[in-house]
Amino acid sequence: MNKTRQDESLTLGRPMRILIITQYFPPEMGAPQARLFELASRLIKKGNEVTVLTAMPNYPTGRVFNAYRGLLRVVEYMEGVRVVRTAIYPSKSSRAIPRLLSNFSFILTSILLGGVNLKRFDVTLVESPPLFIAPAGWLISRLKSTQSIFMVSDVWPDILVRMGYVQPGFNLKAMLWLEQWAYRHHDIVALTNPGAMKQLNSRFPNLKTTVISNGVDTTFFHPSFRSEKARNELDAGNNTFLVGYCGLHGLAQGLGAVLDAADLLRDHLNIQFVMIGEGPVKQDLMSEAKARGLNNIRFLCQRPKKEMPSILASCDSLLVPLLVELPGTMPSKIYEALASGAPPIVAKGCEGESLVEQYKAGFTYTPMSGEEMAQAVLDLANNPELHQEMIKRAVKLARRFDRGVLADRTELILRAIVSGKRLPEVVW
Repeated sequence: MNKTRQDESLTLGRPMRILIITQYFPPEMGAPQARLFELASRLIKKGNEVTVLTAMPNYPTGRVFNAYRGLLRVVEYMEGVRVVRTAIYPSKSSRAIPRLLSNFSFILTSILLGGVNLKRFDVTLVESPPLFIAPAGWLISRLKSTQSIFMVSDVWPDILVRMGYVQPGFNLKAMLWLEQWAYRHHDIVALTNPGAMKQLNSRFPNLKTTVISNGVDTTFFHPSFRSEKARNELDAGNNTFLVGYCGLHGLAQGLGAVLDAADLLRDHLNIQFVMIGEGPVKQDLMSEAKARGLNNIRFLCQRPKKEMPSILASCDSLLVPLLVELPGTMPSKIYEALASGAPPIVAKGCEGESLVEQYKAGFTYTPMSGEEMAQAVLDLANNPELHQEMIKRAVKLARRFDRGVLADRTELILRAIVSGKRLPEVVW
């Protein structure tokens, strides 16, 4: 088929052959894993062929899951998505060398054990971070003669510098060079929100960019899943205003502010906090809460995915905290909070701030300010009418980010890229 006929058939709806390259994928849990799986499965349902090239699952434990241990290459199917997994040296170490060894081991195996055995595709999506996957994704896309889209969920190294993980010096210069190389060699750079796209375009004016947003399954997360059973299990009575945090208990989340807010609100007996999840700072948080005598905050273990819709909907508000301001970053927890009808309290300085403020669907606070977080909780707890109005706005806003809507939008973007057409405008 000549190029013109191929373009016409794609525009008219011929199934696309799509390759997604990512280090992280289910059965691992996390925002990138969920986003890519939901996108892939929906593109399959729309008649396309999707293959995912990924590593043996190991996140966040730093150990390859039992079912995959000792294997070099595995091919399996998940809801019609062909998943090719290759070996990785797993690590959850915070030290640079083990993390780099882990990243580069997948880069090597993805090329040698994955890329060379794959058929040709129409388009390749390369997920970052880690930024180091860019050369492997570019090489595989060229071997398969496809258009390559570099999907940036977090802008490295900018976010690492803001978090204090990378200091000025050789490492930063090397990452900045690799960042520029990645943007220059891939055909399109896709960001998760317009703020990140604007940020990148200001630094690289000639960059060809688009937005492939994160989102939420609004049938899986919904206010109707609120239940007295779940609230009882979370130790929340009928008159309790329950503030929840569900997710990783890590340094980047700035969870010390939650303890400060709980401390300030200890005399408001109708307000309770619950923190669900695991992470490296959880034990320290629990110890500090005990030392402060905070009886208004509970720590619970990570729950299975199937229980989360009821847990989120049974909270009256959900926290989306960050340690520092991270422009261009859109925490995925915001979408789940909106869809669950639990108005989020979001750290300022991320793209979630402008979203919830524009649509009046939640509150914001300065990162690490327990005082501002506590005031936001009080504003919601003491104003039932405002709270109910924010719930309605939140649920309505969530529909704009339904994963089905986003899959339709993404398919249009991919078809435009493959057929050489103008990229469709993304309405945020």
